[in-house]
Amino acid sequence: MKNTIGSNAVLIGSLLLAIVPASAQTVRTSAPGQIGTQRDRIVYGISRNETLSSIAQRFTGNANNWMAIGKANGIVNDRTIQVGTSITIPARLLPDQNAFATIVTAQGDISIVSKDGEMVGSKAGTRLSEGALIVTSDDGFITLQLKDGTTFALPPASSLQLNTLQIQQYTNRSRTALMLRKGRITSLVTPFSASKSQYEVQTPLAIAGVRGTRFRVNFDGDRSYSEVLEGTVKVAPEGLRTTGRARDVHANFGAIADADKVSAPVPLLAAPTFTDASAVQERLPVRFSLRQPDAAAFRVSVSTDAGGLRQVADVRVDAGTEAGATLARIAGLADGSYYVHAAAIDRNGLEGRESNAKFRLKARPFAPFQQEPGTKLRGVADGQPLTAHFKWTEVGAGYRYRLQLAADAEFTRLLLDKTDLAATEFTLDNFPQGRFFWRLASIDMSSGRSDQGPWSDAKECLVLPPQQAPAASQGQDRLNFSWSGEPGQTFVFDVSASAAFDTILLHADTVESHAEFPLPPAGVYYARLQSIDADGYRGPYSPAQRVVIERRWTTGSGGVLNAGDTPVRGN
Repeated sequence: MKNTIGSNAVLIGSLLLAIVPASAQTVRTSAPGQIGTQRDRIVYGISRNETLSSIAQRFTGNANNWMAIGKANGIVNDRTIQVGTSITIPARLLPDQNAFATIVTAQGDISIVSKDGEMVGSKAGTRLSEGALIVTSDDGFITLQLKDGTTFALPPASSLQLNTLQIQQYTNRSRTALMLRKGRITSLVTPFSASKSQYEVQTPLAIAGVRGTRFRVNFDGDRSYSEVLEGTVKVAPEGLRTTGRARDVHANFGAIADADKVSAPVPLLAAPTFTDASAVQERLPVRFSLRQPDAAAFRVSVSTDAGGLRQVADVRVDAGTEAGATLARIAGLADGSYYVHAAAIDRNGLEGRESNAKFRLKARPFAPFQQEPGTKLRGVADGQPLTAHFKWTEVGAGYRYRLQLAADAEFTRLLLDKTDLAATEFTLDNFPQGRFFWRLASIDMSSGRSDQGPWSDAKECLVLPPQQAPAASQGQDRLNFSWSGEPGQTFVFDVSASAAFDTILLHADTVESHAEFPLPPAGVYYARLQSIDADGYRGPYSPAQRVVIERRWTTGSGGVLNAGDTPVRGN
């Protein structure tokens, strides 16, 4: 009895509704076992000895779905279907499989915990499964990609859980739900090829669902911000998506959600302008000057891709209080090619449309720090050529240096170009008076080729006339010195019994261009002068001026013995 009933059950599955006219049966043919995919179904060519039950078990995982397949194809007796006959299997019957999000790029400190509570590395190529929690630190960036090419990126200080990662067999219909618990996420969603595909970014306050678009979601703990750059996003309060309170937010609009409502879409601010965007940046930190008259702040990010998803830097800077441009600085970048993306943030916190520019950073090897000379040089002897001494810091072992001198700040009129200096100093004789500019560049030889870095800032130097030695005159009982000076200068004056000035016998710090002292004993003395300019520049001492004090003959009463009007002097 049991065998009979079992046979009848199989028979019923095979002879479903035998009274259905033969004209309703499927008559398309294809190669046996061939599977074709359409938007909302698959098409299969029946092979020998297959039944609807076996096909239902194979494709849907449930043999009981044979009735739904038969109904969809108008099949009344699958035993009479020719081998190779095509039947359709509705996508709604196909099972979902676990999908993965693959790490494309990661930088900085990133914490990833799997659904099972295990720590997962953030190496590029790592596949993250449903339930994983991703947290980026203050310097962390991560970009992930789904199987269909959809890409999403987290900047620093963000937390995201991969709530749902499912993909349907055969049709590749995807269902993705991401929970943003903190921070921001930028998504570039590939247009769906299968019906009823889903990509949602949820926050504790709102849900943003899309069908092929580019948008951003930001959650600060109090409000959820959705900004649409391409396509349309449906934004609804969390848990209220079916109550008619969702809003369609179109491209170039944004909406703000709180616990129970979504604001009306508002236009995003126009993209800011770069006032001095340079194709090549040679300094760290890199600088971008932005202008947008309605901005309360700016978001500036740097990425390695034009779409801005593979980020390596991200800063937020308040807009200046004045009408001028706002300067954003980004440090820590390696040399290479990048894209900068800038958006103005309005008073409500919505980020606007983006400006993008490509640039190349070539800041290495870093230019050495210039030490000598300063802004001025003064000669040491009247009529003698000046020796200029240039000195700079060492960049690293094995580096060489290039030194240029020019008569103009643009270095179009070169006076000197030394291209292969191993030391960190250079002396130049016979240097003329006048104004000149000098700069340095480092040359890295470690790779076997000459890699010159950017130039240092051009440093201006003024070569002044040499300081004149003081002139001496001997009075009856005083020794007088005088010299020429410039407005605002002060002076240091010394007298010594040796040309080396080992011992200073007379000294004066004065604002006057002269000095006098009681007449010292007869002998040979040396005088020198140093001028200090109003800006604090101290020039070198003048050449030593030799001064001879002669012995004078005196009378018995101690007076000076004169010959006429002139004192009688001795050797």
